[in-house]
Amino acid sequence: MPDFRSFFVDPNKIRKNYFTLNKKESHHLSNVLRIKAGERVWLIDGVGTAYNGVIENILPEKVTGTIKEVFPKYGEPTCDIFLAIGIIKRARMELAIEKATECGVRTITAVPMDRSIKRSINYERMNKIIRSATKQCARSKFPSLKDTASLQSWLDQLYDGPLVVCSAEATDHIGNLHSILPKKLKGLNLVIGPEGDFSDKEISLLKDNKALFVSLGNRRLKAETAVISALSIINEIIIRNGQSNG
Repeated sequence: MPDFRSFFVDPNKIRKNYFTLNKKESHHLSNVLRIKAGERVWLIDGVGTAYNGVIENILPEKVTGTIKEVFPKYGEPTCDIFLAIGIIKRARMELAIEKATECGVRTITAVPMDRSIKRSINYERMNKIIRSATKQCARSKFPSLKDTASLQSWLDQLYDGPLVVCSAEATDHIGNLHSILPKKLKGLNLVIGPEGDFSDKEISLLKDNKALFVSLGNRRLKAETAVISALSIINEIIIRNGQSNG
């Protein structure tokens, strides 16, 4: 995708080879970016497909055009990552969710953990950040943002795949996952704790669920930095193990 001016198109607003943008996206395209009729644009439907299209008509609250190419699963990894983040302070949680979106996660769950300073997040605002980050990085699917009452609740609904936990107390480096994770991995669960790491109770709970505890090195990272670092390394391991991005 050479031009990253991508716009959200409601999949219900695609009829055969024609598309219609909603009021917000139409305003951004015509009034902010000042794109003209006849120009090509990239579109994402938020559920897994990207499109290359040509703008035909620009009205005050509606932009329409023709779809020229279709790209299923554009920008989406073949290995789904289900991320749980211990809730941290607002600005840093926003950064963590934005970067997790850019790194290709399928779901993000904000978990109130024992050492979390905050117990909840603004889901409306966080979903706006997810949508913006998805368009910016040229993915075709919006990650799902979920809530849960506790770590136990999240563990009760685990994806049937490895459970990886980044912990400052772990002795195995995350890079060792290269030789541990299956070659044809379809999905994994990843947990990043809040500041102060996990409580003894949470560590015990994760061990009961056969978690793989890994370290991100000998420096103590902030939670949002740990999210970026862990996902970057895991994505690289997935590629080295024979996976590829769509």
